[in-house]
Amino acid sequence: MNSSIKQAPLGIRVIAGAKIIKGVVFAFVTLGVFDLVHRDVTALALHFVQVLRISPENRYIELLLVKLGLIDPPAIRRLGELSGLYATVELIEGLGLWFGAGWAEYVVVISTGIFIPEECLSLLRQFTWFRLAVLIINSAILVYVANVVWKRHLFRKAALAAERSEDGDQAAL
Repeated sequence: MNSSIKQAPLGIRVIAGAKIIKGVVFAFVTLGVFDLVHRDVTALALHFVQVLRISPENRYIELLLVKLGLIDPPAIRRLGELSGLYATVELIEGLGLWFGAGWAEYVVVISTGIFIPEECLSLLRQFTWFRLAVLIINSAILVYVANVVWKRHLFRKAALAAERSEDGDQAAL
């Protein structure tokens, strides 16, 4: 292995792998959403309802079909753009973490930490086990990556202090 490439800790690589997988999944979702731009979404949904042998008279299915009929192509395009942006961010973070880029750790701390307050408020508004799990996982990721960043900061600070001390000792001779 090339010694010039910094090896990321196992926990960081696990987070990186998850982010890369999410990025790839959302890239495919983006392609699928853009494929829907010039299609009749209601007709497509009705086809899936028939394939799955669900009664179109079901009140939830009727509601879904009505709501899908209200979606216009610009809204679908915006959804595709947002999905693509999310995929890009996930892939950049994941690849940066995988290859041990220090900047990627800071980006993950910021991008994860920025959503924690909203996840807390969402959980308080309406408790679900899924929301609680998302909050716990994201909080654990935030604490772990912030801890790695802090330890590296302290290591660099100690190394800089030791270097200055050596320079002072040599100047005194």
